[in-house]
Amino acid sequence: MNFIRSVLVSIILFLSLSGNASPSQNPLMQKGWAALVKDNENEAFQYFWQAHEKAKAAKNTADNAESLLYLGICSYGSSLEKGLQFVTQSLNEYKLLEKTNPEKALIGRYKCLQLISTIYVRQKKYDEAMRLSSEVVAELKGKNDTSGTLGLAYNSLGSLHELKNEKSEAESYYTLALKEFEKGNNIAYLPSSYCRLGEIASAKNQKEISLDYFKKSLNLAITSENKQALVNAYVAIGKWYLKFDNNFLQAESLFNKARVISIPLSDKTFEIKTIEALIELKRKEENFKEVSQLQNEVIAIKDSFYSFEREQIVKSLEVQFDVSEKNRKLRLISAEKEVSKLTNYLLITLLGLLIVVFTILYFFLKRINKRDKQLLKTKEELVNLMEEQKQLKEQQFQNDIEYKESQLSAVTIQMLEKNELLDEIKTILNRKEPTSEKEIKKLVSKYTIQDNNWKDFDNYFESVNKNFYTRLKQKYPEISSNDLKICALIKLNLSIKEMASILNISPDSVKTARHRLRKKLQLNTEENLTDFILSV
Repeated sequence: MNFIRSVLVSIILFLSLSGNASPSQNPLMQKGWAALVKDNENEAFQYFWQAHEKAKAAKNTADNAESLLYLGICSYGSSLEKGLQFVTQSLNEYKLLEKTNPEKALIGRYKCLQLISTIYVRQKKYDEAMRLSSEVVAELKGKNDTSGTLGLAYNSLGSLHELKNEKSEAESYYTLALKEFEKGNNIAYLPSSYCRLGEIASAKNQKEISLDYFKKSLNLAITSENKQALVNAYVAIGKWYLKFDNNFLQAESLFNKARVISIPLSDKTFEIKTIEALIELKRKEENFKEVSQLQNEVIAIKDSFYSFEREQIVKSLEVQFDVSEKNRKLRLISAEKEVSKLTNYLLITLLGLLIVVFTILYFFLKRINKRDKQLLKTKEELVNLMEEQKQLKEQQFQNDIEYKESQLSAVTIQMLEKNELLDEIKTILNRKEPTSEKEIKKLVSKYTIQDNNWKDFDNYFESVNKNFYTRLKQKYPEISSNDLKICALIKLNLSIKEMASILNISPDSVKTARHRLRKKLQLNTEENLTDFILSV
């Protein structure tokens, strides 16, 4: 439930920020804004990056600061770190603007603080987010804010209070935000505000009021072509039909419509939200088979999110590189035109010096050619040297891995031998013969070993299988330390008998532990536990 609520807060804040007041009169930023409102983040990123490059070349601090802010808005949905990086750069640019345009610098600073607050919410830094949004409200309250930043700050505070289950405070801030947005007729802001107030009214069983809010949200989302707002509105109305009219068919139709819209969105929290709404519906229908299928889909989407995030970062870098290359080629073409014009002028006015110029040019090009050849040779030598160093590092890394694996095997064998020794001692004690004590002392002298306990085993195991335990705990928080031991032994491909010996329990107990582990890992009957653990 906490996860769902945090996702909802993130969605609301992102919709609000995506609705930031339309950029200045810069055509590139206006095109980027139009793409951003329609949730075409990649297209928007290209326009904002071009605006950033152009502003940087022209030393236009105001446009550079604004383009960096919008790059942050485009980026944080797929990479919080990238978004934070851009908005921090924007904040520094707005600081430089304080002397020449203090009013614009102040508004820009509060926009940046609000975006940082949003990123902090996603990072679960709720106190820091509350502090930043409160600062924005304190500074802008009572002033003529045409940028919509004050409304965004109210919306953020409402969401943060809702996380703390402070319903009345949340409703108060949402209402203030709605007033700000309605006053400025900001259709990009309003759908999320209507939706949130509708949900609060629904929680109070205010049937007609809540539906009216949801319909307003849907109409504005359709008008602005805001796909994320559409998803929120369809899901909210579907839940309304489920709660007040018990209309499963209508609710499912709306949820499926929202899901179709959410699939192409880069922010996968929207698709997860629609699937979770369907899960709730199928539970009420007691269709547990579909519930299980939908839950598996949610897990698959969450697993794929990290790889998708990396792909988005790569795409962002590719866009930056392409735009930089285009600008570089334009500068080269411009420079070539200037050279050509100057050459023609020299040919007309200084025809007599033509031979001298060509002679100098010949030797100059020859010298450059010679230098380029030498540089190429040096680069080849450097590449060869780097390749040799790389091979040496790879060999050293492989040796380290083999050494750690041998250490891990040694620890495992020692644990086996230790438990076998204990079993042998138990056998001698059970015989209760006069020579038992002497035999036990002899065995202890023979098999005296260091206490290589599970802590040592874990250290060697983690050095070979980086973050194995951490990944399991993140995906399956309910997994116990004993379960982790079983997982580690399965990862080593040990038999049930060997695991029983190491754990000093019976093979039947090992089988029981494996069965419980399968349940915690939510594995289907046809899925193999060993294959699953080996793939982690």
